[in-house]
Amino acid sequence: MTSSQFPAQPDFLETVNRAYLYGRSGLPLPDLSAQLTAGWRGVHFASRLTLPPEPLTSAVSAVAAQVERPGSAERRIGTRVVAAQPGLAVDIPATVAQLRQQLAAALPQGTLRVQMVVRPTAPPEPATAPQASAEPLLLRLSNLQLSLAPAEVDRLVRAPAALRSYLEALAAQIDQRPRDARLRFDPATGAVTVLSPSQPGRALEIEASLRAFTEAATSQASGVELPVTPLAPEVDMHRIAEMGLRELVISSQTSFDGSSASRLRNVEIAAEQFEGVVLPPGKIFSFNEIVRDVSSANGFEDSLVIWGDRTAVGVGGGVCQVSTTLFRAAYAGGFPIVERYNHGYIVDWYGEPGLDATIFTPTVDFRFRNDTGAYLLIDPEVDSTNGILVVNFYGTRPARTVTIGAAQITDRIEPEAPLYTVDESLEPGQIQQVEWQKEGMTVVLTRTIVENDTPRTDTLRSQYQPWRAVYLVGPGTPIPTPEPKEEAP
Repeated sequence: MTSSQFPAQPDFLETVNRAYLYGRSGLPLPDLSAQLTAGWRGVHFASRLTLPPEPLTSAVSAVAAQVERPGSAERRIGTRVVAAQPGLAVDIPATVAQLRQQLAAALPQGTLRVQMVVRPTAPPEPATAPQASAEPLLLRLSNLQLSLAPAEVDRLVRAPAALRSYLEALAAQIDQRPRDARLRFDPATGAVTVLSPSQPGRALEIEASLRAFTEAATSQASGVELPVTPLAPEVDMHRIAEMGLRELVISSQTSFDGSSASRLRNVEIAAEQFEGVVLPPGKIFSFNEIVRDVSSANGFEDSLVIWGDRTAVGVGGGVCQVSTTLFRAAYAGGFPIVERYNHGYIVDWYGEPGLDATIFTPTVDFRFRNDTGAYLLIDPEVDSTNGILVVNFYGTRPARTVTIGAAQITDRIEPEAPLYTVDESLEPGQIQQVEWQKEGMTVVLTRTIVENDTPRTDTLRSQYQPWRAVYLVGPGTPIPTPEPKEEAP
């Protein structure tokens, strides 16, 4: 096999994200040690490969079909007895796992040699060895019918691993994930309507199909019904009355007034992804699972984003306006926060420090759990004219109160002196500011939740690095001399 046979791609986003999070765990001493090590010796981050499992399994299955051989029962030829011979089967999941491990460890070039995982199979008993069918076997499953020639039926019955591979390939064709409904709540009337319908899914039962196929083939049956299990959606549009969608649970608002046209567009596109999303009770909300890919292919535009230790133009600037507003609603509503990261430095768009949530698809996510016991409907509202984003959660309001204490700010760090960089595209004497200074600090918030007369508290810690101002200046422009800082008396 060669690496070109697989659609494997280096996961550069994941690599950049690991580099970004290096030395930013929120633990001061380990973070300081990691940052000093990185600055002195450097840190190497190798890109891992992203490999879809289906093509890899198909490729290994194709090779396995050439390697596997059925066992043979004891038989008599004239006066000579030929002993039974074991068969040979390829353990496809183990071989795929071994191959994925080697591919993920490095970026292979050319031919990659992998030892297939094989195991012997017991020879069939003479009296019970499956016999070749004399007629084609008709497979019936869902709305599909397939006719297999007798030789193919015999081959599959005699090679269980090949039969499993065949059924798994069949399942890939007919399996269908259920689709959840998206709903809309009318706060004036309390009515719930369907934005997009739900759709049931289906899945081929592999183990039951193995038994049914073998039984039909060895009993000379003309056909077999392979069991397909219907899969119900978690949010079924026919069960809205049971969901408990009856009132506003919590609402959150942030401002993006003054954003560039591209940033405004990104806020609108990201918010649209969450319209009518319904979270079943006990389930975990994942920002990245819904947005999936922040890329130009999905309509996102170039805008300013935080990239490592600088602000740069990148796809999706403004998406964090939506993740931050969602986080604030979940935090103020007392929902358990499963995963959340603050931005590298304080960003004015997100209000007071400590209540922002950054995302970086596909690895840096924002997640919370719906612990209300009812379904939770998410309704974002974008006021593009006034630059206001509102996120509403509708469902059944839990009997709890949530109090968020005043922010405790420590470890204040003044930013370095402004940086001036010559830009040949500017006129002499022209100065353009591209970064604004921000103080570094640690912010700790304490949230108290009282439910059933029982209080519980949790803390939210955010660590922001200092950010210095950066100016672009035209050629020959005098660089301002920074004013000396006053010493404390």
